[in-house]
Amino acid sequence: MAESYITHCSNCNTTVQAAMIAEYENHNPHDIYDAERYSLLKCPNCQHPILTQEDVTDNDFEQRLEWGTPRTLYPNNAFHINPVIPEALRNCLAESIQCFNGSLYTATVIMCRRTLEGYCQEMAVSPKLKLVSALNELQANGTISPQLYQWATLLRTFGNKAAHDITSQFSEEDAKDLLDFTIAILDFTYSFKDKFDKFISRQNILQTTN
Repeated sequence: MAESYITHCSNCNTTVQAAMIAEYENHNPHDIYDAERYSLLKCPNCQHPILTQEDVTDNDFEQRLEWGTPRTLYPNNAFHINPVIPEALRNCLAESIQCFNGSLYTATVIMCRRTLEGYCQEMAVSPKLKLVSALNELQANGTISPQLYQWATLLRTFGNKAAHDITSQFSEEDAKDLLDFTIAILDFTYSFKDKFDKFISRQNILQTTN
């Protein structure tokens, strides 16, 4: 059975379990940690080709390579959905992108807010809390930084306006910015924060062994 990977197909505009067609690794002969991997995938829905690229992001002390999050090289899309994000959030984010690509900018903002609510639930915040209180809790416990808290507050504020103010209108630029903020919050939590924690852990190990 062919190997498969969870990725985003921009042709279908959905997250799929894409089949592996071919794979190529490029290694620096003088540095085993200077390497990149290219994967040619096939969408199971539309049969569209997807080309991804990964860099080495981490390693253990047995000199084994660990690959980072795949980056889609083709087809090139303005937005990406990180495959390490929980499925429910990926689905919400995919629907936000679908709304944006369909020029439904108010709906985009509403879906971004819905994604933010789902994010809070994934972070084990009580569903009984209002969104403003949930975000305050996430900032207080260090899950999100002050910068991400500001972005999340913008998403909450404009999401409320989109949902409850029938006269509100959102430009393409505003909707795109709010969608970018949503993606950044998810990427930080599920990819960059994990990468940072692993880096700090490695440094602590090195310091204790020297």
